Amino acid sequence: IGNKINIVVKQQVDFPSSYAHRSKLKKIRISRAELEYLLVRQDVLSAVQCLWIEQVHLNQLSMLLGERMEQAEAIKTHVETMMELGEVGPLEYSQANLMAASVEGEYEELQSERENIRLALLEMTGGTLVEIRDTSFPDPVIIEADSLLAAYRSGPGAQLHERSREEKLSEKNLAQSQHLPKLSAGSFSEAVTTEAFRGFTVGISVPLWENSQTVKTAHAAIVQSEAELDLYLYDQEKEVRQKLTSLESLRSRVEKLEEALDSANSLDLLASSMESGEISLSEYFYTSDFYFRNQQLLLRYKRDLLTLEADLMKIYL
Repeated sequence: IGNKINIVVKQQVDFPSSYAHRSKLKKIRISRAELEYLLVRQDVLSAVQCLWIEQVHLNQLSMLLGERMEQAEAIKTHVETMMELGEVGPLEYSQANLMAASVEGEYEELQSERENIRLALLEMTGGTLVEIRDTSFPDPVIIEADSLLAAYRSGPGAQLHERSREEKLSEKNLAQSQHLPKLSAGSFSEAVTTEAFRGFTVGISVPLWENSQTVKTAHAAIVQSEAELDLYLYDQEKEVRQKLTSLESLRSRVEKLEEALDSANSLDLLASSMESGEISLSEYFYTSDFYFRNQQLLLRYKRDLLTLEADLMKIYL
């Protein structure tokens, strides 16, 4: 009877609501990518701020150590003269020499640290050389705890977790829509020898066991994402409050140490007192080193204060 030729063209489409859920899911994922970019941007800008703070801190230390080196060399020269006159012995000269060598070693180590910061900034700026010559810090800002916490609750990190929850919800809705009947339409052509039949086909299919666990899995993912959002908000608020407590502690230490150093004798006055014989050489070594170490400590407190402040305020970047 001849060859039989069948030609069938058919297109199957999901239930209309599936396309709406897919479109919403796509928008949510785009929003998540934008929020992830904002978080990375905040971290990068905050890291650059911290590098600037560290560089200013090293500039301050460099000035302090430079002054200390000059004083140490002056004391060393003075002790050499005293030893030539027989007023002091080799022990005092050794102490003066050791103090000068120690301060010089600290200064050289500091210059190495400054170079490391310069290279780190060079990397962060993509090869653009940035020279930071500042030697003073800006005044600390007043941070309102409530407004800061509100900013974190609505910040990119919280929004990212919220988008994750919305994404899981959309995935569940999409999974449910895929269990709805599917529509199909097409045309067919059948030919046998000289006879030909042509027509259209319309159909509907009802899923029974296909992806039967998809909706349950999606629902469990929603519950998990909600728990992760609650945990994130709790941990974030706890961390911010702990940092605010540390910030207040640092401010208190800075104020107390500044007052104590203001009331103490300066290094220049100590050197003059030693040269005039009011205090002994050993007293000068002990007192000047104690004064100098506390000056360093004050600078470190101020650096830590601004670094912590920058970390808290990065939510506004």
